[in-house]
Amino acid sequence: MYAFELKGKQGFIRIELNEVFGFPKETSYLGGYDVKGKIQIKSGNYYVKDAELWFSTGQIYEFYKQLLKCYEELEGIINFPNTDSSELKLVLEFTGLGKFKIQGIFQEYLSVENFLEFEFESEQSYLISTLAELKEIVDYYGGNEGLII
Repeated sequence: MYAFELKGKQGFIRIELNEVFGFPKETSYLGGYDVKGKIQIKSGNYYVKDAELWFSTGQIYEFYKQLLKCYEELEGIINFPNTDSSELKLVLEFTGLGKFKIQGIFQEYLSVENFLEFEFESEQSYLISTLAELKEIVDYYGGNEGLII
């Protein structure tokens, strides 16, 4: 099972890939392969534990590319690629001197008006392990076209 984690001073976000559909033959319209995963979010004293999250390995690939660029340039804004109906809105904004802000909204069931809005600070040193975890996922599942055989 693959996973990646964004850590900060007052919290973290952990996204796990539990089931990957179509690998390696059928790709998703979102790029890569469809994934049924889990998400954990801790922001201060607020917590989401093991909530279901649907996304694609192509979205992880795009996030990895954006994060790597911002990590190297120490500037920029990154959005976790998603559809308009997605339950996760996630933005990383680099604020200078290797620091960045992680903010977003998670709503497990779009039909229920119950959500967690979160924000916490982080710094570049936390991204070393995140980038390694994302690279491992991208190396295994490929980019938007999936695994080229």
